[in-house]
Amino acid sequence: MIAGFDLNSDRINMVIVDELGVIRGVKTERFPEVTSPGFPRGKANTLRLRALAKLLDYAYHHGVGIVLFEDLERIKKRRYTRSKSANRKITRFPKRRLLERGVVMAMKYGFKVYLANPACTSKLGERLGKPLGLDKHTASAYILAVRAFT
Repeated sequence: MIAGFDLNSDRINMVIVDELGVIRGVKTERFPEVTSPGFPRGKANTLRLRALAKLLDYAYHHGVGIVLFEDLERIKKRRYTRSKSANRKITRFPKRRLLERGVVMAMKYGFKVYLANPACTSKLGERLGKPLGLDKHTASAYILAVRAFT
């Protein structure tokens, strides 16, 4: 089985898929307070890593062998949007640190870890989310997991 992860500044979505592409498990960990103004960065990183550890433990106990993360370094850096809260979320999110620690944690569980290209996963997630009954970020994690078979 394969677990696909969609990493965001305020949530981590995971979908477990079997070899036929059937969804076997869906789990989301949310932590919206970490993007609030004045929230300590160290505490935010701790919350994110705990949530990731929880999801990896869940995947381990459900027989997952392969873990796919978005390769966050391929995502364009947006610096200026019209939304102040979006700008804050983007700048406060330590992509590289979360990805590195996630890979190390996954390897400790004995998973094979792959970094997938996140191109167009959110756009496809918007289209596939409603028919599957998933939100766009969970559908994005599903698309990452299904891409492993192609």
